[in-house]
Amino acid sequence: MKKNRINLLINREDYQRYENIFERFKLSAAILTVILSIIFIYFYISVKNKFNTYEKMNMQKQNYLLLLTNRRADEAKINYIEKKYSDLKKFMRDDASSVNYYEILSDSIKNSSESAKLKSLQVDKTRNTNFIITFSVFDKMMSFLKFAESDIFLNNFESISLKNLVIAGNTPGGNTENYELSFVGKFAPIKVK
Repeated sequence: MKKNRINLLINREDYQRYENIFERFKLSAAILTVILSIIFIYFYISVKNKFNTYEKMNMQKQNYLLLLTNRRADEAKINYIEKKYSDLKKFMRDDASSVNYYEILSDSIKNSSESAKLKSLQVDKTRNTNFIITFSVFDKMMSFLKFAESDIFLNNFESISLKNLVIAGNTPGGNTENYELSFVGKFAPIKVK
């Protein structure tokens, strides 16, 4: 028999025992290497995914910042719209509902005379008003004045008085006169139906 190795340091029984210990140690080291490799791969993939998520979020942030930079003009427009909206809310709060009073006055004028026209109307939020009605025919103006003294017309107002009568002369190129009646007063509150 030929010996491959000669072991001069230890005897055969001790050698077998050390060999078993080294085999177990090699097996333990291999298992530990596999476990550490699996843990390393898991952490590597986990960190890589988090890094990719971070990079994606960073790219989105840069895109949003770029969009914000490009949208400065839009921001100014939004601020302008916001200011106009607050002005509208303030106007609506202070508005006297002049449309409703215009309709009341316009209907009253139409009922009295076909030639009467509402030239101007001003109403404030306390319902104080002044308005001008024009006529092209003197008789129609007189019939309106009679109508203005009736309860149908006066029920629309808490108080009303004739402020001024203006007779506009001949218009260029024609022989007609225009008559303007100026009234001052206070509308009665609108009754909600």
